[in-house]
Amino acid sequence: MFLKSIKACFGWIQMTTAFLFILFAPLQPADALVGAVEDGLVAYWSFDKDTVQIKKQATDLLSGLAAAVFGDPELAPAADCKVGECILFDGSVDRFLVEDAEPPKINRDWHEITLECWVYITALDDSWNRIISLDDMPTNSAVASLYYDDDDNQHGFFVRAGGKSTQAAQDNVLEDIPLEQWLHLAGTYDGETVHYYVNGQQKKKYTMKGGKLPKGGLLLGIGDRSDGCDCDTIQGYIDEFRIYERVLSAAEVKNNMDAEGLDVSPSADQLSVTWGHIKARRR
Repeated sequence: MFLKSIKACFGWIQMTTAFLFILFAPLQPADALVGAVEDGLVAYWSFDKDTVQIKKQATDLLSGLAAAVFGDPELAPAADCKVGECILFDGSVDRFLVEDAEPPKINRDWHEITLECWVYITALDDSWNRIISLDDMPTNSAVASLYYDDDDNQHGFFVRAGGKSTQAAQDNVLEDIPLEQWLHLAGTYDGETVHYYVNGQQKKKYTMKGGKLPKGGLLLGIGDRSDGCDCDTIQGYIDEFRIYERVLSAAEVKNNMDAEGLDVSPSADQLSVTWGHIKARRR
């Protein structure tokens, strides 16, 4: 009888402990924020309103690099954007040109690279259009660019390095980039293989053994190629632009598609920003 009482008491304690754990254990909110991958992240333009002086510059949250403003792009309200505010380009002369630092963060050897952003294209104009372009224009010997070419009905991740380059008709998605919908685009390159993702799905994978993108005149253009030819400009919105110095995996690209800014604390030493700069909601 005594043994049965002990067992019953022990069982009651187990049940009570389990109940208390369920009752008081911290719960993950259903709408908990997903943070973008931080490993290898070297630049992050959120285009939130507190990082943009629309007539002057937009600031990279990680390095403090400034993107100089050309034309008259608009800082679009959060209701029109993917995460917080974003930038609207009109397809004419609107573009951002990123001014490098010393030591250089953009004009350096890129042994691996990932470019990713959200984009919402509003119209086509029968030309090449550089959404994001790291290049040495007008030399045009080193290029990594998320772009679309509606003259030839295609879009993809264009890479040129070591005398080799993407073969457009073979390596691109052979259809017009979809209009009036948010697209998460990501391109990766490791010196010999290129991946292109649309909305978290790999659309293209191909071999391009050009080696590293070498330093020497590399500049970063947002909404046009870097030399501002006003011939490759886009019509539409850009949001959440990030650069990594390594190749993101397919799972990491999918994570970033679901991300709402960075999963960091306000005191993170690697960030030169406050928690108020990190995006907090998704549209």
